[in-house]
Amino acid sequence: MKDGASEVAIGSELAEQAAGALTEISDAAAARNVVLEDLMVAVGEIRTRSADVVRATDSISEIATETNAAAARMGAAADTVGMSVESIAAISQENSASAEEVSAATEQMSAQAEEVVASAATLAEMAQGMDDLVARFRLQATDPEIAGNVIPRRRSSDWQSAAARQAESA
Repeated sequence: MKDGASEVAIGSELAEQAAGALTEISDAAAARNVVLEDLMVAVGEIRTRSADVVRATDSISEIATETNAAAARMGAAADTVGMSVESIAAISQENSASAEEVSAATEQMSAQAEEVVASAATLAEMAQGMDDLVARFRLQATDPEIAGNVIPRRRSSDWQSAAARQAESA
């Protein structure tokens, strides 16, 4: 009886430790959800800002194109002005190329942001699955259906004797 009471006390202590650990897991999952929500907001802001950069880049590209056209007209008017216009045209082309590079980089950032959003959604699904699994481990000690299904804790010597019995019967 004393051994049985001792085993019950140990089992009760382990159950309390498990409940504490499950509470910590639940708190960590809740904190992770808050971080993921903040991340989702930040990704949305990045996406909005990226769209603004793309629009600005498109405007710069249009301006560069218009500058090239004006430079061609001025080049026909005078050689001196023509040299200056050629210089401006070269700079405009570089700006246009830079604008296209910025546009491509912005598109890449947007794609990466979408990947982060997808990863965050996957993590949220995994966290929900973990929450569901953790919820299954909450037992009521007074529940008679559960009390009948509890397997008593065994010592390593119990397993050794069972193995020895199997070896003898073989």
